[in-house]
Amino acid sequence: MQRKSLKTIPEGWKKERRYQRAGCDLPAYYLLNKSWKQARAITISAGGAFLACLPKKIQKEQIIQVQLLINERIITALSRVVWINPQKMKNRSGYPYPPGFAVEFEQISGEARAEIDHFVKKSLRLLRALNFELNRSPQDRKRIKELFSQFRPGDSLHLNHIKKVVRLESRHFRVRKTDALC
Repeated sequence: MQRKSLKTIPEGWKKERRYQRAGCDLPAYYLLNKSWKQARAITISAGGAFLACLPKKIQKEQIIQVQLLINERIITALSRVVWINPQKMKNRSGYPYPPGFAVEFEQISGEARAEIDHFVKKSLRLLRALNFELNRSPQDRKRIKELFSQFRPGDSLHLNHIKKVVRLESRHFRVRKTDALC
């Protein structure tokens, strides 16, 4: 398989991420034209998030107010729109991305940023544990279902579904063994 050189990768992909990110399914809201709109945060990091919604009237570089519900707490951040996906498409790894937009948190309290970072690291720890249990022989189905219900509350607990989600998440998000565990 031929690798792309760095010159052929679109601008923005060359930058190293400052914060780890993880998949999620969190309620989110954004303020647009003095009206709160509903969305779902599907990826999050301490530096920003991707909000799945129909991004009507959203423009790149626009500053908007974003609210996320994490662990029963509302986190508010003044955010800049950095990327818009007007229709369902696949990203570089072939992972399907829904319509929506990505934001970078411009003004967020240190406490809120730390809470998001803790949420991400906890999610990645659960993903590592799930990956370990799924690759173990014999598999402990009870332990796998327990871990998955913490990772994706309310999601299906069928083993094939769990394997599919873990495979997609592991491929899409870099799971590093050297990361500090909190």
